[in-house]
Amino acid sequence: MTEMEKNLDIWKNAFHMLSREDLYGQDIFELSEMIMSIEHAISYTEGCRFLLLCFGNQGSSDRAKTIIQGLENYLQQIKDVHRFKANEKKRKENFLRGANV
Repeated sequence: MTEMEKNLDIWKNAFHMLSREDLYGQDIFELSEMIMSIEHAISYTEGCRFLLLCFGNQGSSDRAKTIIQGLENYLQQIKDVHRFKANEKKRKENFLRGANV
């Protein structure tokens, strides 16, 4: 296993993936921070995958591809929760604005 492959394993395990229920417990700012972090992780892993395609052992880029897919799935889940919470916040603001008229 190359040093880059070891780094991918470390990177993969660096994220403590929360359940959807736990994500709903986070506020919008925390979710935004998580989104940016995971987008960075995906970008980093894609760079590693390219290098592994060029210089890695056979199948090593497939491991990176699997990690990327898992991160992308988790990212989508976080974005869904973020969108729900943002819409919920807008509904509350609109309701309060309507109540004050």
